[in-house]
Amino acid sequence: MATQQTISNEYCAILINCSSLVLRLSHDKIKESYSDNPMYVKEYIAKGVKENIIDILFDDQRATLSCTFDENNICNTSYIFLDNLDELGYYIIYLNGKYDYDYIRNRWTLPNSFISIEKTKDDIYFKSFY
Repeated sequence: MATQQTISNEYCAILINCSSLVLRLSHDKIKESYSDNPMYVKEYIAKGVKENIIDILFDDQRATLSCTFDENNICNTSYIFLDNLDELGYYIIYLNGKYDYDYIRNRWTLPNSFISIEKTKDDIYFKSFY
């Protein structure tokens, strides 16, 4: 169990760090920085609103990092989607051990950003923002 916990902590650190690092980067800079990873580059248009999205796949970490952009094509929010929600607890333990949690705003405070847990009808994911 200790080995699995150590590996999971490494995975948590990598993904959480990446989710913070992409914030404030341009669309092109993210594509360039993560060019070794498989990625999907999407343009979503609904009701006259256009949104660019980059999904970066992390096979080793068994997760996807999704980036959304503002009107200047700068990443303003990133999302970590885990392939296996059974690993969610490892991320929460990692975040609680490394960062302060703001119980009023329901988020962890990182040096240059925040991260929270979000839940939809079908999924649970982490949201990084500034």
